[in-house]
Formats: sequence, C-alpha cells, structure tokens
Amino acid sequence: MKIGKVERLVLLLLKQNSMSTNILSIILRAEGYVKTVPSVRRAVQTLRLKGLIDRSNKLTHDGMKYVKRMKDNVVNINTSELDVKIIDGLKLGMKEKVLLHILTKIDHAALQFLSTIMKEPAKNVSAVLNRLEDNGLVYGYRNMIAFTDSRGRRYKPKYYRITNTGKMVSSATRTEISKMVGRIDGMLEDTFKLKSEAVNLGMNDKKYA
Repeated sequence: MKIGKVERLVLLLLKQNSMSTNILSIILRAEGYVKTVPSVRRAVQTLRLKGLIDRSNKLTHDGMKYVKRMKDNVVNINTSELDVKIIDGLKLGMKEKVLLHILTKIDHAALQFLSTIMKEPAKNVSAVLNRLEDNGLVYGYRNMIAFTDSRGRRYKPKYYRITNTGKMVSSATRTEISKMVGRIDGMLEDTFKLKSEAVNLGMNDKKYA
C-alpha cells in the first residue's frame, strides 16, 4: 500500500496521540510541512478510506502495523514549542478557555449546567462548545435516557467531556484566565457540596445535568 508524504506525517502524529484534523493542520502548517489546510483534510480522508485510521482519527490495527513498517517512523517536530503553536492556531477566546477549565474539574457536564456556571444563555454556550468539539478539545454525547421538559416535550440532554488535547490546551492557557479561576472553582465547589442530593437522583457527584 502506497501513501503520500502528508499521509505519512499524519500517521506519525496520530501514533503519538489522537487529535482532530484541525489540530493536525495547525501542527503541520506551523512546522512547515504543508501550506494549506485542505491538503491535510485530503490526507485524513485518504487514510480513512484505506482503513488506516477511524472516524475519530485513531490508528486502526492496520494503521499501527503500517506505521511499524515505515522506515522513517519519527516525525521531526519541536515538541517544546508545540503547545504554543497549537494554541496560537486555535485562536481561543475567553469563553473557550473557561469552559475547558471547567471540564478539567469534572468528569462530564450537561449543557444546562455549563450554561448556569457560565451565566450565559444555553444557545451561546452551545455555540462555543461546538467550536471546541470541532477542534477536538471536547466531545459531546447524548444521554440514553429521555427527560420531559416543562412543556411536556421529551429530550435527551447532551453531555460534554474534555479530551486529552483539551486538557493540554487548558493547562497551557490557565494563567490567561487566572482572575476567573478562583470564582469558577468556588462555584464548582459549592456544587460538589450537593453530593447527597445528586446521589438521591442517581447521579455521580462529578456528573451534572
């Protein structure tokens, strides 16, 4: 099986850690390996079609075997500056950084909970979370159990978790939101004190609806 140079670079990066196509593009452009984002997207699509990575950009069994057979199985990237390059490329706003910080403190949280902590309308918070999800910093999933709202409509709330890349980005940007961290952590701590109520509702003390 033959693959191109960009595909090989993508495989080598994904061997280290699963990451979104956008993050891959930022890294490869910052290091001068590619000039355009579409070239990375095409490479990712090609690797998926060949069965070397899955839809989550994780190496498949065939992908891992292919990487082991590659002669140049090390990508020459200055990892000491990688965090800075990724963060600069993401162009995160204050809301994105705050949400990432919150999600490092709890296992997973529902949109409404995050909206309450942020003191922002749910639709605004949802838009920010969508941007974070597109960049592979968080991922969302629907609750399997349907609830009924005040209008009698049934719905399945969406929960969010932070990814490993998201944790790295949050750690690197925490000083930029240092003035807000204390207040946010205090609000979360107050919520943790409701553990007994959460248990009565059948929820884990670090999962919020």
